[in-house]
This record gives sequence, C-alpha cells and structure tokens, in this order.
Amino acid sequence: MIAKVCAALQISPRALPLICLIGAEFLSQLGNQIAAIAIPILVLQFTHSVIATGIAGAGSIIPIVLAAFIGGKAIDRFGAWQVSIIADVFSSLSVLLLPFIFIEFKSVSLIFIFLLVFIGALFDPTAVSARHTLVPKFVRLAGIPLDKVNGYRGSLENGADLLGPIVGAGLISWIGTVNTLFVNAASFFVCAVVFAIAVPRSRHQEFKHEKVEPIAGIRFILQQRQLRSLTFSGMVLNFVLLPFLSLLLPVLATQKFANPALLGLCLAGFGMAATLGALSYTRLTKRFSRSVIYYSGLLLTAIAILLCAIVETPTALILAVSFGGLLLGAGNPLEQTILQEVTPSRIAGQVFTSHSAIAFTAGIFGLLIAGVIAELTSIEWVLSLNGSLLAITAAIGWYFMPLLDCIRATGHNRRSS
Repeated sequence: MIAKVCAALQISPRALPLICLIGAEFLSQLGNQIAAIAIPILVLQFTHSVIATGIAGAGSIIPIVLAAFIGGKAIDRFGAWQVSIIADVFSSLSVLLLPFIFIEFKSVSLIFIFLLVFIGALFDPTAVSARHTLVPKFVRLAGIPLDKVNGYRGSLENGADLLGPIVGAGLISWIGTVNTLFVNAASFFVCAVVFAIAVPRSRHQEFKHEKVEPIAGIRFILQQRQLRSLTFSGMVLNFVLLPFLSLLLPVLATQKFANPALLGLCLAGFGMAATLGALSYTRLTKRFSRSVIYYSGLLLTAIAILLCAIVETPTALILAVSFGGLLLGAGNPLEQTILQEVTPSRIAGQVFTSHSAIAFTAGIFGLLIAGVIAELTSIEWVLSLNGSLLAITAAIGWYFMPLLDCIRATGHNRRSS
C-alpha cells in the first residue's frame, strides 16, 4: 500500500519516513504557535487578570529549561521514537485539560493555572528534541544531503511560526477560544499518529555499561569547539532577540508610533524574511562558508536592531525588522546540521535539549535586563546597547570562533550512531 502511494506521488519509499518526520515537525510547531495565542486569551477571558496571564506565560517557559535535565535523559534512555510519540500524546491530553478545568470550575487559583500551563508545555520541548535526533538516520536512508533537508525543515519551522498566530486568531474568531484548544489538542494527537504509522521504529540501543553524567549534554557542548561557538553566539543572540521581539518592538509600535497593528506587520515581515532565508540556505552553502552565513546573519540582525533605534516612520520600522530576519533564517538549519554532525547518538537527546535550554535561559535574562534598562533610560538606548552587543559578538565569532565547513565524524560518533 505504501509503495503504491509513493509511486503515485513520485516519491521514493526510502524518503517517505523523512517526509513524514518533517511533516510531523511542522504540524507540531503549528500547534505550538496556536497554543501560544489561545492559552493567554483563554486565561484572560476566564480570570480577567493580567497577573494570571503572566503566570501562565511563565508556566510555558520553565519546561524548556527543565527539558535539558529530564527530557534529554528520557530520549537517550528510552529512544527518540518512543519519547516523541508519548510526549505528543501527553501534550494533547494536557491541552485538553486546560479548557475543561475552566469550564467545570468557576474559580481557579493562580498556582493551579501555572501548573496547568506548565504541564501542557512540559512535554513539547522533549518531543521536538526527540525528532531532531532522528533526522540524521532518515537522511542517510533517503540519500538526501543533510544541509538540504535542514534547509527544508528550517523553512517549514519559520512558516509554522508565521502561520500559527494567523491560524490561531482565525480559529478563535470563528469557533471560540475553548474550541480552538480542542482543535489544538487534536493536532498534537494527529502528529503522534502520523509519526507512529509512517516513521519506522528504530531499534534503540541502550548504553547500560556507560556511566552518563547528569550534565553530559552540557559537558559535551563545552568540549566541542563547534558547539561552544554556536552556544556562545546563540546565548547572545537570544539575550538580544527575545526582548527585541517580545518587549522592545511592542513598545515601539504602541508608544512611539501609537499603532498596535504595526507590531503584527513587523513580526510578519520578520517571519517572512526568516522563511526566505531558510529556503535559500542550501544555495548559500554552495557559495559561502558556514562562518559567513551564520555570523553575517547575526551582523545583519544587529544592524537592523540599531536601525530600529533611529527610524522615524512605520514603513522604515517594518523594513528594518524584516531586514533583521533575512539571513537569520539560514542560521537555524545550519545550527541543526552542525549539532547532528558532531553529536553521538548515545547523548543526542541531552545535547539537543541542553543547547536549547542554555540559549533560552539567556533570552529570559535578556528580557528582564532589557525591561529594567528601558524603565530607567529609554527604549532607543536599549536598542542601541543590544544591537552593539550582537554586532561585537558577530565580529568576535567570525575571527575567533570559525565554523568548519566539513565536519568529519569521529570514530566515537560512528560507533554510537
């Protein structure tokens, strides 16, 4: 049956698992973005409390950090295929739980709201990392270059980030917030079913005789020159980018330009530019080195942030923000490619989750510090400081932390994969 479907679609049967894996990633990411819109609105509708909504937001952030210590170990211990399916099923059930609780109970405590959202977000980072660790295997099976596959994956990820809020807002206006979360829960369940049926289960090799440290992922990152470079620059990028998109840009749109709709246009422009950057990643790798692609992306984003401090018209702001995402979108597939090339499978889960957790933790601190400085000085001053910091990081990385264009697998990697 599968062979007939592949022949009708002119798809190689060897490539079908990889296509289904990428499709599951896209569907899951789309569901995450819908939840990011629907959950705050649901909490605000039922509680009428901004504080409760903020607590719900915090509940969705902490699991990303915890995944480095819990989810990564689960992936390496039980296998990425099993963990991905289980995590998506639990994500579906936890998303279903949130509207049911609000419907059944007239009053829900702030602590309980935090726990509900925390549980809902707890499994997703682990599922994402589990699918990332499976990519190299199915890339080899399909016989497609890893750079090319990660370019497609990066494009779809950025596309989901762009479409998710639009789809979420459309569903909320059409069927309501509660029903939107029911649809969202169904999307996670469908993702698990598609993954279980179409992606072959691999025989998981347990490394019982090797003692794996609790911080094995972090230790491996620090030992690998390529990953140290990516982690350091990624920390600074998230330290700057998270407050730019979620705090500084909203302040510019609402206070300086007095146009809340401008925020949506800027974010849409940034998302479209990042998607184009990811789509062009494969072509860029044929003409430029990895260092040029990655650090140029940081530099262009830094210039864009600096421009946002001096622009005087809404059109100029949209163009500046879009310019910042243009080459940054190519950095995501490049980063994934390097992680997949150098990481042995026995600790892949811990390395992927640790890498994400380190970068995101830096973003949280960046958000807090940017808020304090903006309160004491001005929004333009924060934009100038953050843009300069990112530009300096790009220059330091370019000269002192170059990325190798071809990373050969070590004997350790070959034995572990």
